[in-house]
Amino acid sequence: MKSLRTVFSMLVLVLSFSAAAVAADDIEERSKMFIANVFSGKYEDAAAMISNSSSLKAVDNLADFGIGLRAALGDYKRTSKVDVRETRSTTTVVLMCDFENGQAKVTITYNETGRITAVSFKPVVSQAASK
Repeated sequence: MKSLRTVFSMLVLVLSFSAAAVAADDIEERSKMFIANVFSGKYEDAAAMISNSSSLKAVDNLADFGIGLRAALGDYKRTSKVDVRETRSTTTVVLMCDFENGQAKVTITYNETGRITAVSFKPVVSQAASK
């Protein structure tokens, strides 16, 4: 009976890790899709991913965000790196986005229901430019 309990506990642990990995992959893909929507002008699609309580929900705010980054860094090329960090009530995804004229670190925060509550960006200064 004790070995059955041990096997069951191990199975639950393995399934928990598998579920977390799937959730992280899903949130990573959703984050990439959000970024792609913003930088391709699909603001309504991007707005559908945002929490109703966020000021970003307005399509105009998303357009300003996308247009502002493109004006500063050129056209969006790709997302080159993604880091997912989870806490009890939020998930934070940090994406390194490559543009024609540089990079920006975009941070997306999700609430416990999987809706975006905040987006911020920080241009990345290259090592050569900082010397």
